Amino acid sequence: MGKRPLPPLSVLQAFCAIAETGGFGRAAERIGQTQTAISHQLAQLEGWIGGRLFDRGRYGARLTPLGARLHPTIAETISELERALHEARASVSVRSVAVSVSPEFSSQWLASRLPDFCQRYPDTELKMAVGYQRPDFQSGGLDLAIWLGRAETGLMQEELLTDEEFVVSSPVLSKQLPPRHAIRAAPLLRYAGMRHTTLDWQRWYEQIAGGRSEADPPFDIAEAVESGRLFETFADMLEACREGQGFALVRSSLVAGDIAEGKLVRCFIEVQPAAVSYNLLYPPNALLNPSAALFRNWLLSQVRALA
Repeated sequence: MGKRPLPPLSVLQAFCAIAETGGFGRAAERIGQTQTAISHQLAQLEGWIGGRLFDRGRYGARLTPLGARLHPTIAETISELERALHEARASVSVRSVAVSVSPEFSSQWLASRLPDFCQRYPDTELKMAVGYQRPDFQSGGLDLAIWLGRAETGLMQEELLTDEEFVVSSPVLSKQLPPRHAIRAAPLLRYAGMRHTTLDWQRWYEQIAGGRSEADPPFDIAEAVESGRLFETFADMLEACREGQGFALVRSSLVAGDIAEGKLVRCFIEVQPAAVSYNLLYPPNALLNPSAALFRNWLLSQVRALA
């Protein structure tokens, strides 16, 4: 390659515009320049090459054999350059944060609040990974995780919600419960993603069984849980509970809206602190991503608003 400077990009764009429109006037309209400027740019390119690129006639400008050989290469190069520049600009201007969250927290707590985040920060792309897999920050694709449980060694942890656990039912079912042994009056509902379902029910039931006399008929809570209907998701289980199909053992943060709207009621007085809390987990350097810091601050503000 020679050391002689290449013609400016504007000169090459003018050449392509003439070739593709077939005239100096139309080329000038396409790229927003005067016809005189187009003529000067073409003259500059022909002077640099040392040969004519167009034959000028009454019907416009036609490429010479030299110009015809040159045009496809220049046009393709300009197109590739424009594409690369636009992709580079987009990669810088689009900010994103990747967040992992469990299905029930996503559907029952986060989903109703996300429109606020999107409205406040429309230039931030939020990538949600919904599932029960333990957060994997090592792959580099995850910034933050909302996790039911404590953080592993090396991760930052911020508690989001301190829940209570209690049993809910539909208002209609609650009114039909007998004064004694009401827990036996309807199925105990569960869902496939729920961890430690039987243990949670057993821990809650101990509060009721503590006052049970020897004359009461025996009741196997574990058997009752296992024989209850199993739903695919928490949302499906909750919908069945609203319809009066049975009892559901829930966390306060996940049913606050249903209780406020009267769709579900606490049908027993026994309430206990949840064994584990929802926490925000992230690697120590995660907040160096401005979008991750933005989402973290927004999330904490939503939690503080409940206090």
